[in-house]
Amino acid sequence: MNEGKFDSQWEKRRKKKWLYVFLHGSVYWGFLFAITLFLIDSRLVFEDMQLSKLLLYFLFFGVLGIRSGLSQFNMLDMIYLKFRDKMKEGIHEIQSGHTWAHENLRISQDTDETLIVQNELFWFDEATVTPAQINECFNLIMSDFNKLQHNSDFKEFAKNKSVKIQVFDNSESNEPLIEKTMKNGTSNN
Repeated sequence: MNEGKFDSQWEKRRKKKWLYVFLHGSVYWGFLFAITLFLIDSRLVFEDMQLSKLLLYFLFFGVLGIRSGLSQFNMLDMIYLKFRDKMKEGIHEIQSGHTWAHENLRISQDTDETLIVQNELFWFDEATVTPAQINECFNLIMSDFNKLQHNSDFKEFAKNKSVKIQVFDNSESNEPLIEKTMKNGTSNN
């Protein structure tokens, strides 16, 4: 799962912490373990299967599962908070007039209304670059930028801004191979 999708989904899930802990700890881990151990303990013989023993296993492993679910929740929440802080630092970096590098993107602010999004890497051999490859790179940059907008802070920051996408090759040229400005889903070359 990519960071942007994780961010938007976890933002909702973390509001229901104890439901997550119960489902992922007690139900998915604890009850599954209880049933497995119950079947092994009864040697799959129907006469040896006692409902009271099954309930005891459910209770025991259900309670142990809460610890497992809480541990998993805390681990995922720490990843979420680290990603959210990374986004806030990036936004601050951009607002301070610097360029923020995130994955394959370099993002800066030209004016208060325009973000400049450039590629960090170019995967094609410069001698054989075709328009299709340039468009592919452009689409990848646009896709990566859209993933950032799954983060509510970044989405709020970028919502009223134009976005200038620029594709550069690996040479030291200051001229982009392609440049498009987007505002509200429209583009201008």
